Amino acid sequence: MRGVGVLAGLAMAVVLTGPGRAASDGDINQCKLAGDVGKADQSIAACDRVLGDGAVSGVARAQALSNRCGWRGLKHDVEAALADCSEAIRLDPAQTAAYLNRGNAYLGKGDAPRAAADFDEAVRRDPKSAWALTERGSLHRSRGDLDGALADFNAAIRADAGYAAAYYNRGLLYKGRGEFDRALDDFNQSLKLDPNNALAYFNRGCVAYARGDNTVAIDDFGRALRLDPANALVYFSRGVAYYVLGGHLPDAEADFRKANKINPADPYAALWLEIAERRNGGAGHLPETAKPLDRTVWPAPLIRHYLGEASLAATLTAAGDGDARAKLAQGCEANFYGGELALLRRDRKEAQRLLQIAADGCPQGFVEANAALMELIALR
Repeated sequence: MRGVGVLAGLAMAVVLTGPGRAASDGDINQCKLAGDVGKADQSIAACDRVLGDGAVSGVARAQALSNRCGWRGLKHDVEAALADCSEAIRLDPAQTAAYLNRGNAYLGKGDAPRAAADFDEAVRRDPKSAWALTERGSLHRSRGDLDGALADFNAAIRADAGYAAAYYNRGLLYKGRGEFDRALDDFNQSLKLDPNNALAYFNRGCVAYARGDNTVAIDDFGRALRLDPANALVYFSRGVAYYVLGGHLPDAEADFRKANKINPADPYAALWLEIAERRNGGAGHLPETAKPLDRTVWPAPLIRHYLGEASLAATLTAAGDGDARAKLAQGCEANFYGGELALLRRDRKEAQRLLQIAADGCPQGFVEANAALMELIALR
């Protein structure tokens, strides 16, 4: 499975300047981007009113267009966002925020090269902008340029030591590299500066899980859910932490059921719910929960194995498809979930064999890696 903490998108408030004073103060303030997607519709409407005021022109109009571009980007209205930001830049080429918002809109369109060009331009125009440096660093990280990303995050923190998003994103980089102590330091600092960042709590919880601190992980996942109660991945991750902690199977089952309800298309939530239900003495419901799943791609072979439609040998053969990275990940999962199924069938010897292979071979950061280790400890 994807490693715990896949949820790695930017969790930052984007701060823009307001336009001139011709429009009402209320609309000007509402039009400013603050990163809360729940306010997008009313903020877009406020921007519309600001832009409809004939007295708002020039730089002030460019700022309002850039703001509306940012809100539309949060709403995934990419083409409208691009049009707003491009017009803002035409009116005021020095509008750094417009380059950043347009860059994010290009990312929403899957156009990384144009996004990179806009982020570069934003940094060129304002080389001490922590926001611009962090955006560019995040793009570097997503494209695998970790050295470039780290340089930008460090520069962002030097430019503004109070910019929470720079610490958060550098923490993601360290977490991805397995440098958990550094990641923890950055997530702690980010949360000190911005205690309402659900993703920071989530990723700090993922670091705790990776270090075997399951009680701490559960606490952080709970904090994340209080801020973002509809996040299926956080419920899933807390369910795994409950499961491997021992003595919390009902809690794990409840979290997996919640994750499955929110995102019924997630095959891993369906698999773990099946495992938790059956380990908790109940009947599994995989025949029902598997109905919405894509049965043409991995991990479909795992689903078929649990449904009794395919053997372990067939599942392991299917795991050998793809490039080296896919084979490593899928082999890890085939052995781990095969071991869990052996446990459900009370075949301890086969379970121990498969879980040991998973513990030895699963990539760092996969939830299955730690889970296999904890299962082996319990078996011994």
